[in-house]
Amino acid sequence: MPTIPMGAPALLWIALLLFSIWKSKVSLNPPWRKILKGDAVTLTCGTNGSSEDQSSLWIHNGTSFTTNNSRWHIVKARMQDSGEYQCRIKGFAISEPVYLNVISDWLIIQASAEVMMEGESLFLRCHSWKNLNVFKVIYYKDNKALKYWYENHNISITNVTEGNSGIYYCVGRIQRLPYISNKLKIIVKKPYPQSNYFWLQFLIPLLVVILFAVDTGLLISTQQQFTLLLKMKRTRKRNRFTDPQPKPDPPGN
Repeated sequence: MPTIPMGAPALLWIALLLFSIWKSKVSLNPPWRKILKGDAVTLTCGTNGSSEDQSSLWIHNGTSFTTNNSRWHIVKARMQDSGEYQCRIKGFAISEPVYLNVISDWLIIQASAEVMMEGESLFLRCHSWKNLNVFKVIYYKDNKALKYWYENHNISITNVTEGNSGIYYCVGRIQRLPYISNKLKIIVKKPYPQSNYFWLQFLIPLLVVILFAVDTGLLISTQQQFTLLLKMKRTRKRNRFTDPQPKPDPPGN
């Protein structure tokens, strides 16, 4: 009789669950999601245990292709490089989409993140085309001057709160001409209660373990009952052919 694989359905459930939790992730270096035409950016497809030499599947605006490593270099960004990027490393689920916006302009404002949680750090950059020098730079938040420098500098805001949410932009002079950047909306959210994540981290593995134990127990019990029934059936057949047939009584004298 062939051996029944123990807990096969449960193992499949575990594999599907882990596959859905362990996702690939797209990261940008530098981290700006809005860049100027001609800028350079490197996209990396990563996980906690992946290496740079690992091949990756990339999807850009619905078109997919494979690279020999986990990095995708854009040396001089073009307008057609804008759009949605996703990636997948073998053995992991596909990543969440990341959006890159290539802009043709003289001056833009860039942010390390446009949606973030309280307590994180925000970096703002007033960036010019071809990295031309920018002078008399003023950063604005909600149309109010936030910071002024004669020479261009980045802004760093640590431990952001909801009060840092707003519309940011910058102005400056390039080759003595005044320019104004795009406007960028920054959203700062309150973090979700930690208790929800705490219980969720234990609840999912617990459910998987319970499912595995119940499924395995049912399979073992079913196999044992099936084996017992087969044994009883074989014993009955054997007894039918080996037991002597009763002989009739001799006729009376």
